[in-house]
Amino acid sequence: MNNSFRITYIKGIPVEIHVSWLLIFFLLSLSLSQSYFPLMVEGLSPQVYWIAGITTSLLIFASVLTHELGHSFVALNEGIPIKKITLFIFGGVAQMEAEPDSPGSEFKVTIAGPLTSLALAVVTGALYYLVLIPGQIISEAIFFVARINLIMAVFNLVPAFPLDGGRLFRSIVWFFGKNMLKATRIAVLFGSMLSFFAMGLGFVVIFFQGDLWGIWLIFLGWMIYQAGQSSYSQLVFKETFSGVKVSKIMSTDLKTISPDATLDQLADDFLHYKYGAFPVVYGSTTHGIVTLQNLKQVPREKWPHTTVARILTPLKETMVINPDSDAAEVMMKMATQNIGRALVMEENGDLVGLLSRTDMMRLIQMHMVLGEE
Repeated sequence: MNNSFRITYIKGIPVEIHVSWLLIFFLLSLSLSQSYFPLMVEGLSPQVYWIAGITTSLLIFASVLTHELGHSFVALNEGIPIKKITLFIFGGVAQMEAEPDSPGSEFKVTIAGPLTSLALAVVTGALYYLVLIPGQIISEAIFFVARINLIMAVFNLVPAFPLDGGRLFRSIVWFFGKNMLKATRIAVLFGSMLSFFAMGLGFVVIFFQGDLWGIWLIFLGWMIYQAGQSSYSQLVFKETFSGVKVSKIMSTDLKTISPDATLDQLADDFLHYKYGAFPVVYGSTTHGIVTLQNLKQVPREKWPHTTVARILTPLKETMVINPDSDAAEVMMKMATQNIGRALVMEENGDLVGLLSRTDMMRLIQMHMVLGEE
């Protein structure tokens, strides 16, 4: 995730905190110190309440981290590398570098998280009931952590992909259907139905009961829906293009333009060919690429007297890839860096094709709609 900073390594796994975590940490500490603890334990100083609030918040996020470590350690045992763990506003995520290769593997990796949270809930709950004295601030802090871990375990088992419950549901469908992509599509569809139900319930709560907590239901449902769609799109992308060379999918029917051409000529070519960019080539030398956005930055009255060489993006600032590069890796890099097009060139400098992110996204959409496996 973007806007994250690393805090430590655990068993070689980088642990990062997203900036949104700081907001929820402050709000949770504030709520606990100003509302929860003063209500549960009366007569203490504000400083004690603040210390209890901050400490409890840290214990909760330690619980979230432990939940993700549960996933991570089982994944490593299954031979799946973990890129990093990121704590953010809604909890945490362990980013695996690859999807599990079998439904059994996915089931074990996924169930490890909720079971870890359930174990933490049992341990802290037993500590509260069997060891600590109720009514003391330490006891109430531990009891709060126990409840949060129980809620975390139960909530993550909701069968809405990509929550743990949705992934467990996918592993079961995958086991019986023997097709991961189809199982993902079913799990995402079911999760989307639950998301829309949550959003609908949120609207009912707001308009008929006047309870603003319905906003959280709407927001949560929308976030789960978006996450499910995004996860499915990424999986389709990887399944479709993993191992495929750029040469197999690049555009080879290229229209180039000379760096000496005027912007009037460039505009005519844009209108005629309906392309969004042209490689700029003179003789056998590729100088870069010129896009419609480059043209739009120049006032129209200057077009007849301005050449393409004045506005092009030079080759050293253009993404250049080899035709034998892996298409999935290249497109992920283009998406991460928000690059729309890349020139495909041989090692000797010959221009052989153009790879467009827009064309690739359209191809992915076709696979999703047509159900290509």
